[in-house]
Amino acid sequence: MAVVKAAQAERETKGERTRRRIMAEARAMIDEMGIEAISQEAVARRVGITQSALRHHFPTRDGMFDAIFDHVFASFYRSGEAILLETGLEPRQRLIRLCELHLNYVRRESDRVALESFAHYLHKPDLFARQSHWYHWIAGHYAALLGAIRPDLSEAARNGRALAILTMSVGAWITIGRSRPDWPVLPGDAASAGLLAAIEHLIDS
Repeated sequence: MAVVKAAQAERETKGERTRRRIMAEARAMIDEMGIEAISQEAVARRVGITQSALRHHFPTRDGMFDAIFDHVFASFYRSGEAILLETGLEPRQRLIRLCELHLNYVRRESDRVALESFAHYLHKPDLFARQSHWYHWIAGHYAALLGAIRPDLSEAARNGRALAILTMSVGAWITIGRSRPDWPVLPGDAASAGLLAAIEHLIDS
């Protein structure tokens, strides 16, 4: 992985590297202080470039946030897609892998950035449409996998359980996100393990 990243870095132009640095630093600032407290001037100062250089890449503050959240969202989308395309997995294994991906992402990445993105998307019709499309896309795959695992389930039951799995996965940002304190009765990774066990119950019962 380090070799791949190094090769990618070598192929980047100076402008691409600057754009990536701007997005990385602005994303860190979102985690630290929230979107409302961030200005283009503050981001430029943190990156060590002029405001005009920053505006060359991101003419507007909203455009900068659009790009950051879209990048985060697209990255997760590609990870899910990779699991769906991976060969040699049984339907149940594939579904569990998708759920583990989401729950592990919640535990590892910034819930503050995720929740800020959800709010940001509400005011951005194009981004909101992409997010909604992804929800429908992943729930559709959940339902199809459930159908392969449990052919006895009706279409309505498959779709209902797929929606429940998606709701538990997305809702995990609220309950077990990185900035949340541990649940007293489910410390550490036990909370995400409990959610995964509930998802497995939905699959198998």
